[in-house]
Amino acid sequence: MHYVRFLRAPKVLRNRRGTLVQLLFTITTDLGDSFLFPERFLDLQVVAIAASPEGSSTWLLSEPGHLDWEPGMRVAKPALEIPVALERALESGMRVHVCVRASEPIHTAESVPRILALSAEKMRYRKEAAEKGAVMPAWVPLTLQPADNVVSIRRLQLNDTPEGLGTIEIEEEIGESIARHVWDGGVVATCALAGIETAPDSESSQNPCMRTMKNIFSRQRSIRVLELGCGVGILGVGLAAVYPRLQPAGGACTILMTDLPEAEERARSNIKRLENSHLRFQENPVRMIYENLDWEEGRQGGFGPQVWSGPWDLVMLSDCTYNVDMLPALVETLSAIHSKNLTHFPAGEPFTTKVFLATKPRHESEDVLYELMDKESWYSVHKQVLPKPVLGGVPQMVELHLFDKSGLSDGRGEDKREGKHHEEKHDKKHDKEGEEKGKKDKEQESQD
Repeated sequence: MHYVRFLRAPKVLRNRRGTLVQLLFTITTDLGDSFLFPERFLDLQVVAIAASPEGSSTWLLSEPGHLDWEPGMRVAKPALEIPVALERALESGMRVHVCVRASEPIHTAESVPRILALSAEKMRYRKEAAEKGAVMPAWVPLTLQPADNVVSIRRLQLNDTPEGLGTIEIEEEIGESIARHVWDGGVVATCALAGIETAPDSESSQNPCMRTMKNIFSRQRSIRVLELGCGVGILGVGLAAVYPRLQPAGGACTILMTDLPEAEERARSNIKRLENSHLRFQENPVRMIYENLDWEEGRQGGFGPQVWSGPWDLVMLSDCTYNVDMLPALVETLSAIHSKNLTHFPAGEPFTTKVFLATKPRHESEDVLYELMDKESWYSVHKQVLPKPVLGGVPQMVELHLFDKSGLSDGRGEDKREGKHHEEKHDKKHDKEGEEKGKKDKEQESQD
C-alpha cells in the first residue's frame, strides 16, 4: 500500500491568475523507502472541504486528467486555482481541509471494506481491480496565513454506507520522517478488527484469528487492553471506535496506549480527537489512557502506575518488529507484563495473558521474534496472513498473530506455569476447535 504524504503545509499565493494554493507532496510506502512507480500513471484528485456549524461545502480543485503521478516521480508541486467561493470561506474563518487522493475509487484506500477487499485471496471476496493495489489519501488544513504546528490527517471510514459507524481520524507529522506516521501493520490490523462488525462476511472476518478476537471482546463483561509501541495510535484508537459494537452488552473497556516520550504528543492528540468525535454518545464504555513505557525498563519490570493499575487481558502491538535489536527487550517486556498480571490474583488462581501482534515482514531476521516468544513460553494460537497488492510493485503481506501464556499466581507475582500438562490441554483444545471449524466449513461449502 502507498500513502500520500505532505512534505509541507499548503501555501496560498496571489498573482495575476488569481489566488492559488501550492501543494508539496509525495506518494510513498509506509517507511518512505520506495516511491510509487505505476505502470503508466495514476490520475489524482484534489478536493477542498469547508466546514461550519451550518454545514459543509466541497470544491474540486483539479479536474480528472489534469494532475497525474507518473513513473519515476519523487515529488509533486502543483499550484491550483482557488475558487472565489472557497477564498471567501477562508476569509470568513471557516475550517478548510485539502485532500489529495486517487481519482478512481478502486485505487483509494480509505475505508475498511475496501482495504479488506485488497487483502482477500478468494475471488468472491475480492473486487476485480483490487489486485493492483491502492493509495491512502491525506488531508491537511488550508489557511490564508502560514500556521504553526500543522499536521496532516488520515481518515478511515469504518463502513461504506451512510448508516455505518463513521470515520476515525489520525493526525500525522508533516515531512519525510518515518516517525509519527501510520504504517501498514496498524492500518490493516485496525481494518481487520473493525471488519468483525462492519464486514462480518469478509474473508478476514471469517478467519479463525478474527473469530477468536471477536470472542475475546464479546464474551467478557469488561476487558483491559494494553498497547505497546502505539506510535500515532491508530490501532488503539481504531479499537476504541469499534468496541461498542463488538461488545453489544455494553461491557466496559480500558485501553492503555504506551510508547516512548517522543510519541506522546501525537498519541494524546489522537485520543482527544476520538473522544471529541464521540461526545454525541452519552454512554461510551471505552476509557482511553496514555503512559510512557520504555521496553528496556519494561523487561526489568519497570512500569508506570497505569500499567501497574490492574491485570491486562490483552496486550496488542503493531509494526514493532522491524528493529531486530529491540526484539529481546520487547519479548521480555511481554513476559514481565504477564508476571505482573499474576500479582493481582490470589495464590493458586490461573490467569492467561493474550497478545495480538500485527507485523509487515520486511526481512528474514525478524523471524527471531518467534524463537524468542517460544523460549519465553508464549503459545502461538493463530496466525492470519493478509496479502497486500502494491501498485507497480511486488505484492507484500501483513501478518496477524495471536499468542497466549497461562500461569498460576503464587500471590507474589511469580509465574508458576502449569507446564506440559497445560500445553497438552491447550493443544488438544485448539485441535478440537480446528476440527470442528473444518467440519462446519465443509458443510457450508456443500450448501453453497
